[in-house]
Amino acid sequence: MLSDAVKKRIEDGIPNAKAMVSEFSGGTDHYSVVVIAEGFEGKALLARHRMVLDLFQAEIKTGEVHALSIQPFTPAQWESQKRT
Repeated sequence: MLSDAVKKRIEDGIPNAKAMVSEFSGGTDHYSVVVIAEGFEGKALLARHRMVLDLFQAEIKTGEVHALSIQPFTPAQWESQKRT
């Protein structure tokens, strides 16, 4: 799975989400993603991770996506994070 496909899957699967995707193993199966979405508001960190992971269950089962590092932020948290 290519980085662009990971980004599209997240942005299509979580309403109004913005995703930044980096591949970190030199191949196409280890990804680090930053996801900013209003849909994360009021959700625990684990629930946010699950929202993203659920989008890739088939690829995780087949090994097409081996590792997915997720940093989920609400828009307000992202703005605060950028200032630090």
